[in-house]
Amino acid sequence: MSTPANSIPYLATGAIALALAGLGAGIGLCFVRKTWSRGLGLGLMIGWALWSILSAGFCTGINPGLYG
Repeated sequence: MSTPANSIPYLATGAIALALAGLGAGIGLCFVRKTWSRGLGLGLMIGWALWSILSAGFCTGINPGLYG
């Protein structure tokens, strides 16, 4: 799969947004100190990590092959 050179900034922006959504929101929910929010936060972080591993980083934007 080849990508045009001008799409690399969009892919990098998408990868950062996905990381902030999954990991940032998960960390933020862990600090709320409610039982439901801690479980949801851990679920977001674990889910993001598992999806990154199972898709080889393709779906979360961390696959270096996407950037040329």
